[in-house]
Parts: sequence; structure tokens; C-alpha cells
Amino acid sequence: MQIGETDFQIYGKRRRPFWFGLQEKHCFPLDALFNVARDGNSFHIMVRSDREKKQFIKFSTNSRLDAGEIENLLPSEQTPEFAKARLEESDFHQRLDRLSPRAPVTLIIIAINLIVFAAMCIGGVGVFDADSNLVMKWGSNYGPMTMGGQWWRLFTSMFVHFGIIHIALNMFVLFQNGRMIERLFGSFRFILLYVFAGLAGSMVSLLWNPEVNSAGASGAIFGLIGGLLVFVLNPRNRVPKAVVQEHRNSTLLFVGYNLFYGFAHTGIDNGAHIGGLVAGLAMGFLLARPLDLESRAKSDVNRVLMATGSGALALGLMMWPLKNPSATTEGDLQFRSALTAVGPQNVIAINATNRLNDKARAGAISTKEFAAELETDVVPKWELPYNEIAAAKLGPQDSNYPLQQAMLRYLGGRRNSLRLVAEAIDKNDDRLMQQAEEETKDAAAALADIQTINHAKK
Repeated sequence: MQIGETDFQIYGKRRRPFWFGLQEKHCFPLDALFNVARDGNSFHIMVRSDREKKQFIKFSTNSRLDAGEIENLLPSEQTPEFAKARLEESDFHQRLDRLSPRAPVTLIIIAINLIVFAAMCIGGVGVFDADSNLVMKWGSNYGPMTMGGQWWRLFTSMFVHFGIIHIALNMFVLFQNGRMIERLFGSFRFILLYVFAGLAGSMVSLLWNPEVNSAGASGAIFGLIGGLLVFVLNPRNRVPKAVVQEHRNSTLLFVGYNLFYGFAHTGIDNGAHIGGLVAGLAMGFLLARPLDLESRAKSDVNRVLMATGSGALALGLMMWPLKNPSATTEGDLQFRSALTAVGPQNVIAINATNRLNDKARAGAISTKEFAAELETDVVPKWELPYNEIAAAKLGPQDSNYPLQQAMLRYLGGRRNSLRLVAEAIDKNDDRLMQQAEEETKDAAAALADIQTINHAKK
């Protein structure tokens, strides 16, 4: 960069979306520059031009010291409108610094999320590709479990993440925006906003799709973004026009891009995003106060109580359909819950069967002992997952009905075949042994059907 007596020359890389920067050189008459706005080490400068479209220069320096020296060399000409806007911005930031200089809660929330994630990684959940079943054990918002009585998952899921990329993106957005939002609302109101938006996001996620295994801070973060938007747009809060435009544009871009991306890709819980956003808009409107000493000096307990009561009422209304699902939804949830339990139970049953077969082949037990142990120890281990799946009340019209019937054939076939083997040995009946073989074949065919159904769902 060179600033001469009559011109301003700048060399550098122009940023290009989704591509490498392009090296460029520009030269402007010094008297064509006006309305120099500096923010830290970044500059925004207007340029006089014959074109109808306004021209401006945006660049950043390596340090604030360099920025200060450059600012002293640039023209000081300002239009009345620009000077007024800059004065209002300066007053706004001075009021913010004076009334709410720090944002401790944001950093505490980030620390809690990072500690939980570190503990999850140590516990074997996975750093990059998290095991969803293990994430459930840490408190994710999985419909069959949450709506099955584990309502605490609505809250704990706000601090659980699916891998390092997931938590890194969420914590970056929270760090970038949360500090400003906490200072605008105050720490206590910020907590109310964050928790209410997170809970609302979790509930809407279940109402949207109760079979999704959901986790992450994004619902609460969308609520903070909604709170920020409603704060700056409310004239009562006396936010300068330039600050309103900056945050309005950035928040709308953030919301629009993320919702579009969520609808265009699988595995993203837009229900939680939308629920958190709407909750943040509503709660932010109720909790916002003008940024002046008089308003902040008032306790305003009634307004906080009204916001808290309204939030509790809204959560209660959303809770009703979750606690009273339709018969179809309840059957699906029972089946999904059974699937979660049956996986480990199936492994236990298979291992018990294999261990007993190994003992028999090694001659460690007699034929009679083998039959008795089959009946008393192994068969009940197949009975347990069968009863879990059979308890789910699904009808032929339910999408999971074919899978349920295939699983009942598989689990029932394994159970029945082992029971028949035990009875055939006890009675020395070859006909029962043949029936056992038929049950084993049917169970194998059912297992193939299960694999086909699961493959088709992916």
C-alpha cells in the first residue's frame, strides 16, 4: 500500500467466493476518497465515481498499529449523514461497554460443551465419526427414549455433539455471536433465552420427526440469533441504523443459508433450528431492554416473570402432543425403542448359543445337560428380544410393520428351533429335530429379509 500526495495505491489479493484470492493492483485519486470507516484493523472507504453504483474499498491491515498510521494519512472528509451514523455507532458501543463490558456465560457454555465432548471422546464415542448409539447414552434427544419418559434428554442434548466438526462449527458461531448477544441482553436474560430456545428446539425436533437421534447446541444458537435480530430491529432499543443493517443482514444470511442447506442435505435437524429460531424471536422480544443506564438500573422483575411464565406455557403446550402421541406414532416409538434394546440382546443370545455348542462339541457336558441348559439358559435369551419386538403395537399400514414381522420370524424361529432341539433330545424324537431344522431355515430366510428391508431404507 502506498499513499502519496495525490493518489492512493493498494496491492493485494481480492477475495473470491469458494476460490483462491486474485492478486490485484488499484490506484485511486486521494481526493476521491471519503467517509473513511475504520473498525480495528479493517477499513471501509467510499470512492467518488461517475458510475451510478456506489464504489467502495474494503481492506484489512496486519495490525492495529499499521491501521492507525494509515488512518492518519487518509482524507478526513465525511458527509453529514456518515458523520451522524459514526457518532451514533460510537455512542452505541460506548453504552454497551459501560453497561455490559463482559460476557462470562457464553464462555462458560462453550467450556461445558468442550468438556462434555472431551469426556465423550475419552469414553470411546469417536472424535470424527461419532457412534450414534453411544451418543444416545450421553443424552442425545432420541424420540423413543425421550418420549418414553427420559425427558431430561431435551436439555442434555444441547451439550452433546456428533463429532469434532459438529462441535467446532457450533462453538465458533456461539463464540462469534454469543458474546455480543449476552452483552445486549445481560447474562441472566441470556441464560433464559439460550435455555428456552434450546428446549423449544428439542421439542420441535421431536414433533418434526420423533425417530431422529438429535443432538447439538444449534437449536439454542438459532434462538440467540433470533433474539439478536428482534433486539436490533426494535426501535425501542435505540440501536443505530448502521448496526441494525449489519446484524439484520448477517443474521438473515446465516438463517437463510443454514435452513436451505439443512433442507438440501440429510442428517441435519432443521426442526430444532426452526424451533429454536422462533423461540428466540419470541423470548428475545420479551426480554430485550433499551441499552441505557435508566432501563438497566430498573429491576424489571415483572417483565422477566412474564417472559418466564410465557416460555413455560409455550413449552407446556408443546409437551402435550409429545406426551399424548397418536396410536401410530406411539407404536413406531415403541418399535424404535425395542430396536435399541434388541441389538445388544441379540448379541447376548447368539453368544450364549455359541458357547453352549462349543461346550457340547468339546464333550464338556452330556447330551441331557446340553438339552437342559438350552431350555433353561439359552431359550430365555431369545425370548426376551422376541417379546420386546412383539410388544410394539404396529398395524399393517405402518411403515415398520414388515420389519417387525421379519424380526419376529427371525427371533421366534431361533427360539423355537432351540426349544425343539431340547425337546427332541429329551424325547429322542427325530421328527422334532426335523421341525427344529425347518425353524432354523425359516429364521435364516427372515434374517435375509431383515437385511433387505434395512438396505432399502438407507
